[in-house]
Amino acid sequence: MSTSTIFVMLFVGVGLGRGPVGGLAFLKRKVASRRKAFSAQLPDALSLIASSLSAGHTFLRAIQMMCEESEPPLAEEFGRVVSETRLGDSVVDALDRIATRLQLRDLQWVVQAIRIQQTVGGKLADLLHTLADFIRAREEVRREVMVLTAEGRISAWVLGALPLFLLLVIQVIDPGYMKPMYHGFGIPVLIVTGALIVAGFVVIQRMVKAIEV
Repeated sequence: MSTSTIFVMLFVGVGLGRGPVGGLAFLKRKVASRRKAFSAQLPDALSLIASSLSAGHTFLRAIQMMCEESEPPLAEEFGRVVSETRLGDSVVDALDRIATRLQLRDLQWVVQAIRIQQTVGGKLADLLHTLADFIRAREEVRREVMVLTAEGRISAWVLGALPLFLLLVIQVIDPGYMKPMYHGFGIPVLIVTGALIVAGFVVIQRMVKAIEV
């Protein structure tokens, strides 16, 4: 079997393997992007709702006014709250379903705080202002963590791509240099090496993502 055939088979195998994985990764990236955009809009939305409550509007009307002035995805999600409320559901239960669907810890805390406020009483506007400030503070800390872990994320990509890049460079400069690795025990060695590279990449990524705020 020629070297070119081995490379073709290798790239075809990698392409077939990355197809489903790439599609799933694309969907996860879109979901994460929407969740991130919602989280970024949430503090301002809570402040706007709190201001409307202080002006004398009801909680539902305050949400409606916020939806009119906000942009997607937050306006779309809270618009569903308004629609479900018109069908007879409670506002808090509709918010709880959004928090469960989006899996946002900040929104889950907001829902729990509103439930407690409805049980023990108090000014909802002051509570929402406090929650908005708290979420903004967590976001600042989260950004600092992202900056501090940027080196680790870049290192994972560099260390993962460097062996493949060197292999391609050597193949272009001296095609016969790597021929012994494509026969006999060379093939298992390449497979084990590739597995170790992938394992190292995954470990570094997990170490970086293990830091949660």
